[in-house]
Amino acid sequence: MTAQTAQSIPLETQLPQASTIAMQTFCEDINGMLGIPIGCALCQAGAASPDKLKPFFQKLAAVYSVQSEGVLSGRFDLIIDKTALFLLAGLFVLLPEDKIKEQCKQGTLEAAVKLTDTVKEIGNLIVGAWDRVYREHLPGHKHLLQTNTQITNPWEKPAEVFPIPADGLCLLTVWEMTVGDYPPFHAAAIFPAALFEPPKEEPQADQPQPTPDQPQEQPADQSAQPQPAPQDTPPAPSQTADAPQTNTADPQPVWNAIQQLVHSQPAAAPLDVAILNCPAQIIMNTKPLWLSPNDSVETALQRMQQNAARYALIEEKDQMVGILSQSDINAAISPYLRTPFEEYRRPLDDASLQIRIKWFMSRPVRTITPDTPLWKVMDTMYRYQIRALPVQDAAGSVVGLITVMEIFHALLQPTAAAPTADAQSQKTD
Repeated sequence: MTAQTAQSIPLETQLPQASTIAMQTFCEDINGMLGIPIGCALCQAGAASPDKLKPFFQKLAAVYSVQSEGVLSGRFDLIIDKTALFLLAGLFVLLPEDKIKEQCKQGTLEAAVKLTDTVKEIGNLIVGAWDRVYREHLPGHKHLLQTNTQITNPWEKPAEVFPIPADGLCLLTVWEMTVGDYPPFHAAAIFPAALFEPPKEEPQADQPQPTPDQPQEQPADQSAQPQPAPQDTPPAPSQTADAPQTNTADPQPVWNAIQQLVHSQPAAAPLDVAILNCPAQIIMNTKPLWLSPNDSVETALQRMQQNAARYALIEEKDQMVGILSQSDINAAISPYLRTPFEEYRRPLDDASLQIRIKWFMSRPVRTITPDTPLWKVMDTMYRYQIRALPVQDAAGSVVGLITVMEIFHALLQPTAAAPTADAQSQKTD
């Protein structure tokens, strides 16, 4: 299907097929990661209310909230049933088969909550697979981000779980999935009807008309009109730097304080404005750690420890294809390899060290340019909830990496001046 043809098909018609391909892609990722084939078949798709899912998701489920940007703009939810929750989590932490089957039948909410970290990682894998497929099959799609994970009975207080009433209209897509001789389980996507409504135009306020006794004001000289701020400068704050005011209802006090610093006079600011406008190329680590997507977890762990690096960039055919964090490594290895559980360590736990990092690295990777100012780097990290940004030049080459540690180092300089190039050249991995 060409992009032009896809654009002519209503979004609600494209979603079931694209989402089914996305769920099958997730299954392929699990197969490649763990060597366990997973089957996925579409059960039903159509307009209905969320309570129609009760036969598939009864007393316990994991609900992933997903924020979508692009042609599909807004929140939707992915849900997996109790069997899927315990089965997939058990496979990831390499529990014995009989233990997994027992939990699928008798697992409680308390037992499920203990698996929250693993369940979240499963959600990251699902959303990552969906993001890749949506980019290919939904023209205009930009990004998917998992924003919340709930392990709960979704029908006790459905209004707190789903963004729509239990009897509200939405597009439901349900799949049946199978893993070997384990019990089959279900997954579903819930797309609220509001996602398919055209955006509402804001009504324009009526302009006040001059009265007969009040002459109409003449437009001011165009040269006196305020000029827009440069593109790389945040909008000026409403209060001046000479008389800052604290707004206790402001949800972003730190960000507004940074805006005030950028627009204030250096002599009146507690932190030199030059630091916040300092370009990424001055602050970045110019020698980030690079790994191959086919490297094992064990290799990645050793290399990151040797280089004291919490992040590594993944390279294939001279191209950056992903980014790996220490948190990703911790989620990939069996918990029984850690000190508190060493007495329960088994050969299967050691096998988790041989998983290739390409199956759980983060991708696609958000990047910045060398001239991106520090305040914008911080804003990007805040907006997308990330802690590391590769720096990519105009030719597409990665020339460095900025993490929160580089930001802390820049902000904690002993003098109120931006880091110099000489200081940057002394940085190590």
